[in-house]
Amino acid sequence: MQILILALCLGTCRARCHNESKLDEKAHKWLLKHNPWPASPTASADTSNSCPLSLYQKLPSLAVNDRSVSPWKYVTVSKPDYYPPTYTEAKCLCSGCILVHQNGSVTENFDYNTKPLMHKSVFLKRVKCKKGKYRLVPERLEVSVGCICVRANTVQS
Repeated sequence: MQILILALCLGTCRARCHNESKLDEKAHKWLLKHNPWPASPTASADTSNSCPLSLYQKLPSLAVNDRSVSPWKYVTVSKPDYYPPTYTEAKCLCSGCILVHQNGSVTENFDYNTKPLMHKSVFLKRVKCKKGKYRLVPERLEVSVGCICVRANTVQS
């Protein structure tokens, strides 16, 4: 019985090993079939990592990430051993949440916290199985897709 299981495993592993030239094609087909990704947002051109209070003193932007009370920017992440090898992720810009007061002043309020909104996405990890051959292993990774404002986590005594 153990020999049968081992033989089935070896057959399956051999069938999944591909040379590098076929790997991209296999990954692309698998991802389209099993994990159709929505259009990825473009990485933000702004390199600033500070909380953008000045944005709220202008006319509102159409972009949700700029209008949120927990604003974020998009950054490109590279993982060469995964398919897709690059993707866009949200990076929160504030620690607290932005409040616009009736008098028009804008402050970052630390009674609230900005937290990343995480989503598990399926990637294919490239794993070497023998000389010059690789197999693709589905793996779920957490990706930040936006930022949200939450009540501060306080401990009551």
